[in-house]
Amino acid sequence: MRLLWVFSHPAPYKREFFSLLGEHVDLTAVFENDREGGRHPGFYQAKGEHYVEKLLPRRGKGKALLKEMREGSYDLVVMNGWAKPAEMRGILELNRRKAPYLFLINGGRIKERESFLRKALKRKFIRSPYATFLSPDPISSEYLRHYAGRDIPVREYVYSTVHASEIPDRPATREERSLMMRSFSIPGERLYTSIGNYIPRKNLMSLLRLWRRMGKEDTLLLLGNGKEEREYRRFIDENGLSNVILGGFRSHEETLSLLRASECSFFPTKEDIYGHAVNESLSQGTPVICSPNTNAGLHLVQGRNDGLVVSFDNEEAIIRQLKVGFAEEIRENALAVARENTYEAMLGSFLSILDEWENEHKK
Repeated sequence: MRLLWVFSHPAPYKREFFSLLGEHVDLTAVFENDREGGRHPGFYQAKGEHYVEKLLPRRGKGKALLKEMREGSYDLVVMNGWAKPAEMRGILELNRRKAPYLFLINGGRIKERESFLRKALKRKFIRSPYATFLSPDPISSEYLRHYAGRDIPVREYVYSTVHASEIPDRPATREERSLMMRSFSIPGERLYTSIGNYIPRKNLMSLLRLWRRMGKEDTLLLLGNGKEEREYRRFIDENGLSNVILGGFRSHEETLSLLRASECSFFPTKEDIYGHAVNESLSQGTPVICSPNTNAGLHLVQGRNDGLVVSFDNEEAIIRQLKVGFAEEIRENALAVARENTYEAMLGSFLSILDEWENEHKK
């Protein structure tokens, strides 16, 4: 099968998955931009293999995408988004040609308040009688049905940003976590980590406010970068939070090691259409305390006994959990959930979807 996959930027998690998928299909990935705003340059260092990668030109992106779609002799197109101008042109072209295609989302949440224009745009470009819709979780599936119709065909695929080989056989013991802290020169007795850019949506100020109530032996590590860093540093200085570290951007491998060294990780986001950091934490046997505003939290944590889903306005509940800590069983559960959600499982689910699509569209 000759497959064209259209996405906004060459994110490392896409490149990793495409490298696996490209061993099974003749894959071409077209990216609209070379990067996404606010991302650290190190985010884009990893390269892919086993597939062809193309970047749309700075000018005439829509025209260039249409040319690729028309001249590439592709059996199937995957539109992984709708909101960029070139994506819109591509969707309009597929619908004009009445060409069956896959419409895939990395996640989605229905907004409580949304302008009429925004809702109309979503319905125009998401709804299509020619699309088969792919979603990573039930909440995202509801998002698709909300905009495209209750009776649309939605298939849910496994979504991940970790390889099976990156998941350890067992959780780290308390002694091992302490040794790992020392190896990273992190002070304190217990480490708590949060992954997310320093922007308002990630709600990291809630953690800084919470940490005014934590002891000096409890170290909070914030991994990310962004425009709120100066505000965070000011708050840390004004409140004497010597047990808070702004760790900046770290590689994927180092991030996993830091998560494995942690008592738990935090994901306090105000809004995330999925939340890769949740699965990455679970993959190291590290429980997650996350807000209910993330699909990954509701999909991979709530009801799975591998962490806690709670509003970060509820400081008392979080403090109570941190004082009790997480039992070994919960760490084992985290690994078990992560093993169900790997790149390899994602590949298997997507190949099954492609097989089903081919059988349904045989001429």
